[in-house]
Amino acid sequence: MCVLLVCYSVYTQNPSQIDILTTEDGLLFRDVSNIIQDQKGLMWFGTTQGLNRYDGHQFKAYTSNAQNPFFLEEDFITSNMLYDDVDNSIWYLANDKLFQLKITKDSIISYNEKHNVEERVLDIYKAPDKTIWIVTDDYWKVEKNLSKLYLKKFENGKFNLIASVDRYKYIFNNLTFDGKGFVWWTTTRGTNKYTPEGKLLEHHVLDTYDWNGDFIHYVQHFFDRNNIQYYFPPSSGGIYIFNADEKISKIIFETSEIIRRAIEDDEGNIWFAGDDALYRMDTEGNFTDYTNLLKSKLDYSKIKNLYIDKNSLLWIATDNGLFKVKTQKQLFLTFFKSKNDGWGNSMRGIFEDANQRIFSLCENKHQLWYKTKNGQIDSLSLKTKSGTPLSLKYDASFLVTNNAKTHAYAIGNGICEIDLKTGVTQIYDQFNNKNNIHGPNALLKLSDGRLLFGFTLEYLTVFNPITQQSYSVFNNLSENDNIRNLMFFEENKDQNHVWIGTRNDGVLKIDLNGNILKSYNMSSTPQFGKHPVLCLEEDVDGSLWVGTYGGGLKHIAADGKTLTSYTKTEGLSDDNVVSIIPDGDDKLWISTYNGLSLFNKTTKEFQNFYTEDGLSHNEFNYSSFFKDSQGLYYFGGMNGINVFNPIMLQESVRPPDIQVLGISGYNSITKQSYVNDYAQTELKEFIASPYDQYFEINWTMPSYFQNNKNTYSTKLEGLEDRWFYQGNTSSIRYNQLPAGDYVLKVKGTDSHGNESASILSIPIEVRQIFYKKWWFILLVMLAIIAVMYSIFRYRFQQALAMERLRTKISSDLHDDVGSLLSGLAMQTELMEINASESDKFKLQKIAGISRNAISQMRDLVWSIDSRRETIKDLIERMHELAEELLLPKEISFQIDSSNIKNPNKKLPAQTKQNIFLIYKEAITNVLRHSDASNVNITISNQAKGCQIVIKDNGSEKDSYKSTGLGLSNMAMRAEKLKGNLDFQKENGFGVQLHLPFQF
Repeated sequence: MCVLLVCYSVYTQNPSQIDILTTEDGLLFRDVSNIIQDQKGLMWFGTTQGLNRYDGHQFKAYTSNAQNPFFLEEDFITSNMLYDDVDNSIWYLANDKLFQLKITKDSIISYNEKHNVEERVLDIYKAPDKTIWIVTDDYWKVEKNLSKLYLKKFENGKFNLIASVDRYKYIFNNLTFDGKGFVWWTTTRGTNKYTPEGKLLEHHVLDTYDWNGDFIHYVQHFFDRNNIQYYFPPSSGGIYIFNADEKISKIIFETSEIIRRAIEDDEGNIWFAGDDALYRMDTEGNFTDYTNLLKSKLDYSKIKNLYIDKNSLLWIATDNGLFKVKTQKQLFLTFFKSKNDGWGNSMRGIFEDANQRIFSLCENKHQLWYKTKNGQIDSLSLKTKSGTPLSLKYDASFLVTNNAKTHAYAIGNGICEIDLKTGVTQIYDQFNNKNNIHGPNALLKLSDGRLLFGFTLEYLTVFNPITQQSYSVFNNLSENDNIRNLMFFEENKDQNHVWIGTRNDGVLKIDLNGNILKSYNMSSTPQFGKHPVLCLEEDVDGSLWVGTYGGGLKHIAADGKTLTSYTKTEGLSDDNVVSIIPDGDDKLWISTYNGLSLFNKTTKEFQNFYTEDGLSHNEFNYSSFFKDSQGLYYFGGMNGINVFNPIMLQESVRPPDIQVLGISGYNSITKQSYVNDYAQTELKEFIASPYDQYFEINWTMPSYFQNNKNTYSTKLEGLEDRWFYQGNTSSIRYNQLPAGDYVLKVKGTDSHGNESASILSIPIEVRQIFYKKWWFILLVMLAIIAVMYSIFRYRFQQALAMERLRTKISSDLHDDVGSLLSGLAMQTELMEINASESDKFKLQKIAGISRNAISQMRDLVWSIDSRRETIKDLIERMHELAEELLLPKEISFQIDSSNIKNPNKKLPAQTKQNIFLIYKEAITNVLRHSDASNVNITISNQAKGCQIVIKDNGSEKDSYKSTGLGLSNMAMRAEKLKGNLDFQKENGFGVQLHLPFQF
């Protein structure tokens, strides 16, 4: 045996823990001097060419370019920047001047003499009590031997002097505050300790060195959260701890590198930076050098600043961009890992022996490796009973042990039984033809110790290693029934039943007597799909979890009636699932081709882990997973094995709230685009104009490590009833959204799949165009009503005038023309008395014509008289006419109108006239052509109108003749009434008038 490698901590060697941000990503300028974060979580970077605001996707640049709407008077930023959360502002120095940027209004205050800032400003600091301090220099305003450095504190809008020291020749300056609120100010003359009011308490000289012929005592200091004081002497390099009470110094880290700055992260680790070096001291005092890791990711020559953001991410400003370094504790340990990045030692078939050694097959080296309880890594040399060396090939993907864990079984040239103590291997070569030499070859140890293997149903075999008996599960299968490429076996809770995952035929459930009990495939209900099955895990409720190649994670319900799929869209790290291990009753650990996922079966949420969390590689291997007797989980991949205890595994930091950044759009009336910045102002509601052709909403989730893996989903309440996955896109555009009230909901997940702390809700009102607003519609309706009323009033006045005219005409005709005709008839009759016989006939004819004219005139007057418009008036006139015409001829009549419901109903003049004239013609025909002695007139309502029947009791005649066009006129008038006219010639003559309306 030989020792192969030692177990290195991935945390200290993993370049995936480091991300970069450079000008290629949009950074304003490569030389970054300062980093801060505001209360919204947005990052601000000071550079020698201006100020950048970064939201994780886009940069906003503040420069001295006069064309830039975000203008800076001075943009050469080289010293500390501060964020003041009291008034949401940024303090910065540019070209030795002090400025304050009011973020909400994008306005800048320049500090000068009226603020007691007469000198050039060297640096700015923020004390633990949030007060602002500056150090100034009057070197260019006084004689050189009189120049001083001034320490000032910002109070009531001005900087008040706290202390001063001689400047000497150089402006070396370092200001810091200890945990008790005391001020430590270091210059070339040494270190002074002051009260916050400026009282000098102590003076210390911690280092002395020659600087261009002068001896100076400048060192930099740092206090951690436990108020331990560190300092960094330039004369020797290294890191020292200083006990001010005992005036004792102690070196804790030796290096020739001069340390320039330090910062403490949320885990209690302290990061120290030199000119180009970076070290991390953990809580145990162990140091790790990150310098080479940084330089492997980005070329730089100088580290300018350090900053820890709200998500515990370490930002490192350099002269060539920014580093982002994860500072959280290591989540995973690894072993069997190659020192080379990328594909290294590919591992399969993990298992544990009786001595709690963890074994796995290194696929690319054909060796069986193991790790002991104390962490030693070694290999087990395999050999046959005759002593011939033996190596396991690609077909040995699965390895299982006997119940005593003294022997392991693998597939090779048959079944290999490996003695885990000696490596001596017995080969049962009678099963050689049962397996696929090119793999994969599924292998399962049943609960009773028997082995199940075979790559087709025909070759599926049960073998008992103790009795060495075996049998084929299926016999006499036809070619069509022989399912091939069996990928995975999972024992069912029912005895002698097994689940089988296949490459092309979905999932089978069989018994070991050769019966297929269930089948889920392309033709089944539910339909499984054609994705190859890579792993199976039966749940406690009898349902089945299925890992597929390309189809993600599938869940078949216990009753077999429903199938649910979970893919990258639902939060799974990748759609190629190679293993599943349960974690209690409500969680599953799932390894994939791109990360490790933890699935909560209750909430349906995924939490994902990648190389930046400590995994040795993002791609895991099929048949490479295991849970040992101590509850540790193992997942093998393309470079070693990852191990963790889920109980001890820290939950990742929950992502911050999603923040709205701005809303932009285009207005078709103004013909202009608009951009509203809401990054620093509260957006209560967005109101869109009805003339906005589109508007676009931008947001961010200020989680900046691997932020290209942050994903978002949106739902527009009022229009959409489900969430829509937006991927990494942090904006959404709506084109000509219908008028109404909406609420845009946005939720996000970080690279782990952790959902943001809350859901962003943006109320949106899309205003209605004016001609669809209620007041406009009301005005239009009122206008229409006014027009209709005017028309009605006009027509009413016209109708009233017509009625008056008709009344006047009828009155005039009755009174004037009637009188004239009556007089004419009377005169004619008087002349007839004295006339000769030859003239009497003529005069009688004239008198008859006059009387007939009077009668017709009376009918005409009656028909146009607006005072006689009702059905009752019509019936009365019909009665009068019958009396006038029938009774003189000794013809009796009856008029039956008892069926009339509304005798006071008015009839249009034309309708009334046509009905009456038809009636009159019918009565006239009785007089002229019938020998009747009685006439019945019936007026009745029917289901779809009314009917008028005039029937006499005269005898039947061969033909009826009338003078003129009586019958045709009656038919014509009936047509005008949209009715029809029928004539009856049996048992007298009858006229039936059917009308489409009721009386």
